[in-house]
Amino acid sequence: MDSRLLAVATELLDQDGWTALSLDRIAERAGVSRATVWRAGLTRANVELVLRRKLAADYQELMWHPLTMPGSGLDRLQAALRSLCAVAERNLPLLAHTDLAFHEPDLDAAGLELDYFGPWLRILEQAAADGSLPPVDNPTRFVVALTDALLLTYVHLRAHHSTYGWTPDSTADHLITLLTHGYLPRSG
Repeated sequence: MDSRLLAVATELLDQDGWTALSLDRIAERAGVSRATVWRAGLTRANVELVLRRKLAADYQELMWHPLTMPGSGLDRLQAALRSLCAVAERNLPLLAHTDLAFHEPDLDAAGLELDYFGPWLRILEQAAADGSLPPVDNPTRFVVALTDALLLTYVHLRAHHSTYGWTPDSTADHLITLLTHGYLPRSG
């Protein structure tokens, strides 16, 4: 797939959503003919497939560090949350227009296999083993609540409120602190 045309399509998706991904709109923005876009195979389905593959690759790449870094299980959990924010930032145009990007039916339809829960479950096991966090009764349910709270909020703030100062770092810092230390302000 033509990387320049894909960049144009991703920009259109980011600005106007899935409906912007027509041959005509992509061609107009790229300054090429509709036939050129069609020959490049830049359909909505193909763009979505490429973006989902990138999402899965970024997730696998960025979740490796928290699994292999030194430190406590809690340190690894916080690093994993930061990695998830980095995944979201890299894939913001896709994630801002679907909250199902990590769901199995969508991944299966794209022909992708992704062990979403594996890293989180291993980190929770390590944290319970080293005593940095108590054991979790239902780890999968805990991971869903934790990562959805982070991911969906991060994407919303970055995609819709960045003009209010929600930079990648400030958003990640704020949400990770909120999720790991609780809602109420505390001194010290």
